[in-house]
Amino acid sequence: MSGKYIITALSSRIVYIILAVFCILFRIYHPGTLSYIFILVSVLYIVGFEIYARITKKNVKKTLKNTVAVMNLRTVNRLGTFPLPVVVCDGEGNILWFSEKFIDLAGEPFVSKLNNIKTVDRALPASDRTEITVGDKTVAVYVDKDETYNGVMYILYFFDRTDYAILKREQQLLKPVAAYLTIDNYDELFKNIREGDSSVAVATIDDAVMHWAAQAEGIIKKTEKNRYFFIFENRFIKQFTSDRFDILDKVRDLPIISSIPPTLSIGVGVSGGSLSESEDAARKALDMALSRGGDQAVISTSNGFEFFGGYARINDTRTKIRSRVLASSFAEVIRSVDNVIVMGHKYADMDSLGACIGVACIAMSKHKDVYVVLDNNTNLADTLYDRLVMSERHKNLFITKEQALMNVGLNTLLVIVDTHRGMYTEMPELLSYAGKVAVIDHHRKAADFIKDTVFFFHEPYASSACEMITELIQYLGDCNPSPIEAEALLAGIYLDTKNFAVRTGTCTFEAAAFLKTMGANTVNVKLMFQTDMETYRDRAEIIKNTQIYRSIFAISVFEAQSEGNIKIATSQAADEMLNIEGVQATFTIFETKDYSNISSRSFGNINVQLIMEKLGGGGHQSMAGTQLKGVNAKEAYIKLTNAIDAFLEEQGRIDIK
Repeated sequence: MSGKYIITALSSRIVYIILAVFCILFRIYHPGTLSYIFILVSVLYIVGFEIYARITKKNVKKTLKNTVAVMNLRTVNRLGTFPLPVVVCDGEGNILWFSEKFIDLAGEPFVSKLNNIKTVDRALPASDRTEITVGDKTVAVYVDKDETYNGVMYILYFFDRTDYAILKREQQLLKPVAAYLTIDNYDELFKNIREGDSSVAVATIDDAVMHWAAQAEGIIKKTEKNRYFFIFENRFIKQFTSDRFDILDKVRDLPIISSIPPTLSIGVGVSGGSLSESEDAARKALDMALSRGGDQAVISTSNGFEFFGGYARINDTRTKIRSRVLASSFAEVIRSVDNVIVMGHKYADMDSLGACIGVACIAMSKHKDVYVVLDNNTNLADTLYDRLVMSERHKNLFITKEQALMNVGLNTLLVIVDTHRGMYTEMPELLSYAGKVAVIDHHRKAADFIKDTVFFFHEPYASSACEMITELIQYLGDCNPSPIEAEALLAGIYLDTKNFAVRTGTCTFEAAAFLKTMGANTVNVKLMFQTDMETYRDRAEIIKNTQIYRSIFAISVFEAQSEGNIKIATSQAADEMLNIEGVQATFTIFETKDYSNISSRSFGNINVQLIMEKLGGGGHQSMAGTQLKGVNAKEAYIKLTNAIDAFLEEQGRIDIK
């Protein structure tokens, strides 16, 4: 190629000079036969290389002349003297020729390694333009296509856009970004302290927030007693994320007079559009942060959400008024439809199935046809299901996925319980067929939550979905669950609270008391959690294989053949492993044909949801899980320990060995 030949010719002249100097020195200091041999070899090398170079140059000119002829250009010099960098390649992107100006643009190191242009596409239309990186520069490429050369040939014209790209990046960094900050537990902080002490505490929090915002040289204003509006330049986002929004920790550690520490939630909207779009994104980000329990920062971008923090224990902030309003709203939605279909998450447990039964009870009280979608092959609540199908009231309640498609319509209400992520439901495709969708869930909100719902009851402070639905039933008045329905709801609460040991609040016990008055028998509920002997043995084996990781994590990998229900065994084992002294979080791993399943539990001090989210899963603070497709149990163990290490590093607890 002409550019390469010029570079090679220049290099060869330097070699000639060096050889000549060595010949002279050899002749002076080592006269004799050896010096003549060295001179002869040098002359032969120079002559041979010159012959090779001339032949190469001739071939390059011939190739260029043929290329130009094929492309119907008038002269060879038209490409060679074109004022822009030019590259000619075939339909596969293989380089046929490039101009000297392309060498000046990209640099010799880049050009010497260039064999093809990967950005060329067979379907790329003529005169199309794209921006690529060439060497250390950003260039715009205009493509001209000719189909007379063995099918297709491209001429690529390059414009140096590096200065524009730098200016564009700088402009993006200077764009204003909107953010909302709110004190999550403002009312609880100052409920029982004196006016003077509360004023000092508020001033302390204000000072910490203002001091943190000052580093971004932005504008922050307090818009409500517990809310701030913050505008700053986009270039400071990197600083905030690298510090992992350390203001969250600073506010939590403030020395204020209160029985509970203050927590802060932050919503940041990074939008490529106007400031108003950024502000709207910030509102959504703050709503996401609060829906996940608060004490965290959420950045909303065009690519989704980024999460920071969320380590503090969740405090129950629910009010009876909200539950009463939501109950009335849910009843109105049910009255407006022809029929109701209910489904929970895949591998339905007691909470998922119990919640489905609770919703079915509400729909029946409104005299609507109601169905529950359940996969009997993966159902983990067999004992509850067997009792329900023996009841006259529920024997025709359960339908298959195929039957669900036959019963769904534009005036059907599809109620999703115990999950708010479409891909985790029993039948994700059903979401696109139902005219109306409602969601009732207690898991901390994930970025891929179900949107466009007519009713979205999301309460991360609740112990279980069954507790939430029991609250709705209480305020409806005309819905009286039968004893077996009350026991189904109580079983869901019993499961997710680990026998009322964790994640319980006053609302949890009020719901349980209500279900007891409806005829729920606690002995029957306890019997629902009995397992067969094989599953019991598997659970014992899983606990036996427990290993302690970093002194506070218990991990067990089950690789043996299971004769029982392995999902129930691993879940129950994860609960039992919390009884080990010093353990704050537990993880069980088992492998199937297509994936590895991880179940995790904690007392709430360790947020296992954040660990599972790093592996693509989710849940809530004390109970979470994930599935790793195409990963065996040993690989899952490595991924899990890496996620735990990352979690500890984010918390600043890398000292845990």
